[in-house]
Amino acid sequence: MSNLSLVSMRRGFALARSARSTSMKLLIPLLVALSVVLGAAPPALAQALEAPRAPGPRGQIALRAEPPGAPVELAASGPDHVGSFTIENQGDGPLKVTRVIVRTSPEDPRVPPGVSVELEGGGTSATLPPGASRKVVVRWKTAGVRARELYGHVVVESDAVAAGAAGAAGALGVARTVAMGIHAERGSSLGFVGDHILSILTFLPLLGVVAVFLAHLLRYRDDRKLRLMTVVLMGVNLVLAAWLYAQFDRGFTRADGNDGYQFIEHGVWIRSLNVEYFVGVDGVSISMVLLTALISFVGALASYSVHDQLKGYFAMYNLLVTGMFGVFIALDLFLFFVFWEVMLLPMYFLIGIWGGPRREYAAIKFFLYTLAGSVFMLLAFIWFYLNAGHTYLVDGQATERIFSIPELSRVAWAAQGLTILGVAAVKVVWIWLFVGFAIKIPMFPFHTWLPDAHVEAPTAISVILAGVLLKMGTYGILRINFTLLPEATQWAAPAMAVFGVVNILYGAFCAMAQSDLKKLVAYSSVSHMGFTLLALGAMTPQGIQACLVQMFNHGLITGMLFTLVGVVYDRVHTRDIDRFGGLASEMPLYTALVGFAFMASLGLPGLSGFWGEAMTFIGAFPRYRALTILAAVGVILTAAYHLWALQRMFLGTFRASWRQSKYLEPFGGKFPEISGRELASIAPLAALVLVLGFWPRPLLSLIDRGALDVHRLVDRPGQSQIAGAPGADGVGGAAYARAGAPEEGASPGQGALASAR
Repeated sequence: MSNLSLVSMRRGFALARSARSTSMKLLIPLLVALSVVLGAAPPALAQALEAPRAPGPRGQIALRAEPPGAPVELAASGPDHVGSFTIENQGDGPLKVTRVIVRTSPEDPRVPPGVSVELEGGGTSATLPPGASRKVVVRWKTAGVRARELYGHVVVESDAVAAGAAGAAGALGVARTVAMGIHAERGSSLGFVGDHILSILTFLPLLGVVAVFLAHLLRYRDDRKLRLMTVVLMGVNLVLAAWLYAQFDRGFTRADGNDGYQFIEHGVWIRSLNVEYFVGVDGVSISMVLLTALISFVGALASYSVHDQLKGYFAMYNLLVTGMFGVFIALDLFLFFVFWEVMLLPMYFLIGIWGGPRREYAAIKFFLYTLAGSVFMLLAFIWFYLNAGHTYLVDGQATERIFSIPELSRVAWAAQGLTILGVAAVKVVWIWLFVGFAIKIPMFPFHTWLPDAHVEAPTAISVILAGVLLKMGTYGILRINFTLLPEATQWAAPAMAVFGVVNILYGAFCAMAQSDLKKLVAYSSVSHMGFTLLALGAMTPQGIQACLVQMFNHGLITGMLFTLVGVVYDRVHTRDIDRFGGLASEMPLYTALVGFAFMASLGLPGLSGFWGEAMTFIGAFPRYRALTILAAVGVILTAAYHLWALQRMFLGTFRASWRQSKYLEPFGGKFPEISGRELASIAPLAALVLVLGFWPRPLLSLIDRGALDVHRLVDRPGQSQIAGAPGADGVGGAAYARAGAPEEGASPGQGALASAR
């Protein structure tokens, strides 16, 4: 081969290598670009390719509304409500607003239907040069919408630099998402009063506290007028509660927005701690608000039996009523805890000062037990607060810590895998909460404070204690344990059912052994509240409804019973059942009322007490057959101790020794019949017990939707349940939303920015 041929071949190979190298240089970027498009490139490579070679200045976003520090108010504009806020670019470079959306989704409808948002001039994205601004218009079309108010957020996504970041936006300097709160009110027939009905119900009794304080400063002597003032205040509250009952939308659910709550009031209270004044009612709490208003009025009438230190008594009474209302309307854990503790102090003094011979012991025991439960609750609330994750206050301020119950209910707590001393945190926190609420129910073995408190408390305070305060325990379990920790609730449900049956049987046997009429009624409360625990443990729609029905009806019936016990005690200053006999011949009307209340308490069909127990059995039997059968034995025992007490007190021969009693001397040795005032305090309770016994629909219609909403959180309908919940196919969507599903229209990479978490 010639030298010329060798040279030609070498040149050819060199050209080929050069061409191949050039082709590879072109092919590699092409393959990388293709892999980026398809999402298959390694993250580091993709970031390197996406990163600008020479980062320039970026925009810095700010949202402005009037007034600052509050949600944007949407004003009525024809059939709609319209409001606006401004996006400002305060940075040195352009600001690219990629999307403006309402913080909601079909799976998690945070706001009512009909809410839309767009930039002024149209569209939901724009680029703002430095110093420029753009108005955002929010519109709520209310035609066909059930909600009377709107609370929500508009989320703005952009490529903005976080405030305080220097230079170009780096990985830690990007603040892609900010939010602005929005609010609208459609108004009510009572105007300002209707828009703030829950706050007025709660804080109106404080006027009585202020009046007592002023009366003390002015040395006002006619303390009897304070009784009338308190009765008037409680009467006004009862009228307002009746208006609330009439205006409450019974078909309103979570799907209608606002997390299913109505009559909402929401604002930032303590910004440094991210505490909000957040109140509202739903199907779970509305019946308890009505019960509180009614029992408070009855208690004010029963307080006429108190004659000493009336200023202090009625100041404490009014403060107690404020705390009771607050617990049932609070939707912020910090606010809930404040109202819970507000009840503790006045109840301690009402028992300790105006109680019976052992009042100091009973008051201290009540205080220590309740305070111990509060410590466990506070630990749980702090745990929720510290692990809340990213969310927003009502005005749109971003935060990682919050007490809002609706916001915390969207956190997938079980999925976080947190532990406390090696045990799943959700189980530990659930137990903390349960112990705190079980003391208030009271549940065996935390019940021992109740008989002493009831026996020593004045009649009106016993009425409130049994009629309202005991219900706060089961309400807390429903509102907090069930709503925030549904997975742990499923784990603990069988234990709840067992404790419920223990309460039913233990309370019934203890009641049967009592000779003190007031202590008998106290232990009957322990037994009857066991039905609420068994119903909750079933976790069926009927079980949750049964719990709410039993809570309401037990409040009515025990309110009657303790008032009636006070009637006979005021006459002869004894409650010893064995010292009576033949009272039916002396006090026929009183005997009829006691018999009526006893029949309602033992669950006679046709009276309201029947429905709570019957629905409990219906809801619990498919899940816990043996436990339900044991609970049915408690019904027999309940009938036994009521009928035995009725026989010993009212039947047989009247004891002639009572004719010489010093307490009956002013009445000629005879038992005076029940008075008009006493009858007025019992009549409304007796009327409701009778009406709801034959026609429970007014109560059931209030709680139906709320019970189903709670059920969807904690349990999927299954074959073991006797009836499926309407719309139960939405349970899967609710679970999806709890797991952190993207908001409507959110891309996979940006869903977390606009979603709840």
